[in-house]
Amino acid sequence: MGINHITLVGSMVRNPEMRMTQNGIPTTQFTLAVTRPPRQEGQQHEVTDYVKVVTWRKLAETANEQLKKGDLVSVEGRLLTRTYEQDGQRKKVVEVEAQSVEAIRAGGARAEAEAPSEPMMDEDVPAFADADEIPF
Repeated sequence: MGINHITLVGSMVRNPEMRMTQNGIPTTQFTLAVTRPPRQEGQQHEVTDYVKVVTWRKLAETANEQLKKGDLVSVEGRLLTRTYEQDGQRKKVVEVEAQSVEAIRAGGARAEAEAPSEPMMDEDVPAFADADEIPF
């Protein structure tokens, strides 16, 4: 048994994109640029990873309304891997399915204009289905 939990803090690469599924469920996707320090001592270049984040239902609506390109954002969720076929080629996608999203606004013109926001939570998706799944 393992735990699939990820926490990321990064900058929004572009504005979020909201769509509706065929069943009318809102989903919003966005990409975070997450910078990590150099791997080796003496190496001076930071590395930036671009991570696709997917939100669902109320969290998707809230993320679409409140987040904008350039925002510093904290995301908690689980890492998902899925495959699909395009033009006869099998493709693999790694993404984060967010369970909470929080815009971090410290300083700057936007922070002064807006009150700090409450964390956005997806209340429909429990971290563990029941107490038997908690690993401790």
